[in-house]
Amino acid sequence: MSSDYDRQLLTYLTGGMASLALALGKKLGLIEALCEVSSPSHHVTPDEVAEKAKCKPRYVREWLACLACANLFQVDDEERFWVTEEQKKSLLNCPWIANMGFIPLFADVRDKLEDAFRAENPRLGLDYSDYSKFYELMAGISEARHREFLIPNVVPDLGHGIGDRLVAGGMKCLDIGCGNGLHVQIFAHAYPKSEFIGLDLVEEAIKSANEHKEEEGTKNSSYVCCDATKLPDEWSNTFDFVTIFDACHDQTRPDLSIREIHRVLKPGGYFAMVEIKGSSSVAEDKRDDGLRCAMFYACSVFHCLPVGSNKEGALCLGTMWGKEKQMALLKSAGFANPVAINPPYYSVNTIYVCEK
Repeated sequence: MSSDYDRQLLTYLTGGMASLALALGKKLGLIEALCEVSSPSHHVTPDEVAEKAKCKPRYVREWLACLACANLFQVDDEERFWVTEEQKKSLLNCPWIANMGFIPLFADVRDKLEDAFRAENPRLGLDYSDYSKFYELMAGISEARHREFLIPNVVPDLGHGIGDRLVAGGMKCLDIGCGNGLHVQIFAHAYPKSEFIGLDLVEEAIKSANEHKEEEGTKNSSYVCCDATKLPDEWSNTFDFVTIFDACHDQTRPDLSIREIHRVLKPGGYFAMVEIKGSSSVAEDKRDDGLRCAMFYACSVFHCLPVGSNKEGALCLGTMWGKEKQMALLKSAGFANPVAINPPYYSVNTIYVCEK
């Protein structure tokens, strides 16, 4: 007879398999198809879902069976499937569905990650280039959330009249770790009288950001490929407002980057940093929200810690480095009184606001 712990292990194994199936269904449009054609009063065959999603019925039947047995979909004795209204709402809107797409991507780097783990192996970590489709998925996940909340919620919550000053114009702003330029373009559209520069270490990211700029047609934005730990000397006391969105913890030397941010801010300028919410204590994280924190620690194992460890002298912070270490890093860089905000619309993040 299996123990309760054996059953718990099976639950996590099944959850991993079901997550892969959900990620596949999200990619193929199967989730949307099932939600559209089925209801509690209208149960559907695999053929109906397959026709809507333009997939093969036999594959769709197996996919539906997996997720029905996992109790994520419903099934009747005639093998017709449906989702409840509550399930439909979550399947279409819950951010965890999109995050399940990371699981197959993390599998791509497992061999290199095993090398980084082993004490006798000289590999320190992994490079950003080892993650082929990770950043595309990450950008997609971030876009919906930040487009909805950045201007109407985040900027007002920063306080200090930052929003009014951006509207009035003349503000020179810098976004560190800009990726595909999402935040720069949102800012540039919302505040056409201020100037926004995006910076990233990865040339491919800057290429993507410039393409994004052309599509958006903004005239008050630009991009620079540069190491955030070595910003241009001539930028000292240049910027009114600097931001960094979820791009601090996976740097090898974020301490140097934050010091550089302090240097390039004008006296009286503001720095806003969005980071993953954590306490800097595993035990406290477990008590606070163990399931959520376990997911982010896993993301750290497979991505953020390896890329943040890939250099001699790296700080190796990891995703869940937490508030205590975040505050200490900001203060050590010269920001005397950082303020932490935990807004309801960013349930997994903390926003830090610092004045120079």
